[in-house]
This record gives sequence, C-alpha cells and structure tokens, in this order.
Amino acid sequence: MIQKNGIRWLGLLFTLMLGLFPVVGQADEGTLNFYVTPKFPDSQVAGSSSYFDLNLSAGETEHLALKLQNASSDPIHVQVTPHTAYTNVHGVVEYGKDAEEADPSLPHSLDELIDPSEIIELAGNETKTISVPLHMPKESFEGFLAGGLRVSEVKEKEDEETTQGEGVAIKNEFAYVIGLVVSNSRNSVQPDLELLDVFADQLNYRNVISANLQNFTPAFVNQLAVEATVQRAGENDILYKASEEMMQMAPNSNFHFPISLEGDRFQAGEYVLKLKATSGEEEWTWERNFMIETEEARSFNRADVTIDTSTNWWMIGAISLLLLLVVILLSFFIKQRKNSSKNCKG
Repeated sequence: MIQKNGIRWLGLLFTLMLGLFPVVGQADEGTLNFYVTPKFPDSQVAGSSSYFDLNLSAGETEHLALKLQNASSDPIHVQVTPHTAYTNVHGVVEYGKDAEEADPSLPHSLDELIDPSEIIELAGNETKTISVPLHMPKESFEGFLAGGLRVSEVKEKEDEETTQGEGVAIKNEFAYVIGLVVSNSRNSVQPDLELLDVFADQLNYRNVISANLQNFTPAFVNQLAVEATVQRAGENDILYKASEEMMQMAPNSNFHFPISLEGDRFQAGEYVLKLKATSGEEEWTWERNFMIETEEARSFNRADVTIDTSTNWWMIGAISLLLLLVVILLSFFIKQRKNSSKNCKG
C-alpha cells in the first residue's frame, strides 16, 4: 500500500508540474555515472523546458540533440532507445518503456518514427552531443504522439554460461528518460474513454478483477479518478470495491484497473461491474456483466500467494481418527447385537 500510494503521489506531482503534458527526465535503476541535457530545436513549443515538446509539419524530419556528460573518470558506453508512451496498471504514464501490446487505436508508434542510436563511447569526464532523427508521419494527424528517449549506460557483464571465455553479454544497468510529445497542430482534442473488457485476473500473484479502460483519443487524460464496485448478478450486496484518484492516461492507450479480492477466492458465476471515471468536468459510467468460469477460478486460486492451498494434515488426521472411531463403534455394536441374538436363542 505504501508503494502504491507513493506511485500515486508521484503521478500527482508530475501532473501539477505539467498541466497537460509530461515533464520527464528522471533517473532509474540505480546511480548514474553520466548526465543528459536535451538541447531544444526551433520547433520546441515555448514554455517547455525539461522535455521535448515539438510542433512539426507532416513528413518533416527533426533532429533531437542530447548533451551527454560522463561524470566519472572511467570510460562508459551509452545507448539511446526510443519508446512509445503507455499507461501502466497504477494509472501512471510510462515514457521509458514499451507496452506489451500497443493499443489498437494508436495511429503511429513514436518509437518507430525515431532512429535508435548506436552504442556511444564516452571517455572519462568527456562531454559529447549526439543527434537522434525523428521522422514525422507523411500524413497529418490530430492531437499528440507521446513517448520518450531512454538513455542507458550499458556494461559488459559476464554471462553465467560464458565464464569460460565464450564471450560477454551486454546488459542495460542505468538509464535516464527524456519525455517527448509531438504534434502537427495545437488544436485541442477532447479525451474520451471506453470500457473494453472485465475479467478475472491476477496482479502480483493476487486475485483481482480487472477493468480494461481505454483512452482512444490522441490526448492525455489528466487527473483521472475511478470508482468501481463488483457484485453478484441479481444481488444487491457489494462484494468488492476499489477507487483511485490523480491518475493519468497516455494518448491512445489502455490499462487494467484492478479491483482486489483482498485475499478471497474466486467463485464461479456471473457478476456485475459498475464503474465511474471522471477527468475534470468529464464523466463516464458503465455497468457490465461478466462471467468467471469454474476452471478459471480454480486456476487463479491455486496461483494466489495469499490463499493457503497446502494440504491440511491436521484436518486429514482428525477426519481419519473420526472415521476410525466410527468403524470401531459400528463393529462394537454389531458384535453386541450378535451376542444378544445368541443369548436369546439359547
């Protein structure tokens, strides 16, 4: 819960800083040995100073310049990789990774419009400026394409299977992310949402019901709040509920909003999801029936780490003793009846 709240408040901080667009330029995965500073072109929109916010014509090529500074006295190797923004399960926009599967409404994947760099060598304390080409789509589009440039330090690390001199494996260890938003015009696009699906699911090996929310518009959805309840079909009692605030969705993206079962087992049957989402003055509501199948429930329950599926030997022992006692008593009564019958005949 602490980690989840931390991520949510970090999203709030970004939203307050950005307004409508992302400010991204953070390090992750450890301590960096280098610094990255974006050098903005003439197409940079005024007022944006920590990420690339570009307004370009259809078919235009722009060069994204990055100033790289090696902060150590040892040589390092750096690589720049482009990524398309997506929304993660916490309702936070990711700029330095790719979604497992792009949203079907995405008109252009930004990572496919940018040429990745070769591995760049920086000598000790060296400063070097590199240029990464961005090729705008030939057809004009509305709204925004969003993503980021991930600047990673790469190191040669011996692989477990290459310790006998067979070779080395390249492994990304540290990274810096620079946000990128591009458009053909600054005409506003009204965001809109759709509930695509509801289904039994797991998050971190814990049972949840996932509601797949889609932003099918080329606009950010800011200050998104979601309230959801789940109940049995035909019943009024609320079984599970979840709510989150200050989330954000990337343009043309979707994410699974989780409703935790709080350690409960899945029970097969028909259920009803009621969900309300709000962003500013916009509001969306859905009511959706869904099924949980018997085999599906059994499979998830076995995998849930909060559910004890181990053999209860104390229970088995108690039942075995009870059955043994019943057998002994039955044998005793049968023997007594036989003895009584013999005595009566005698």
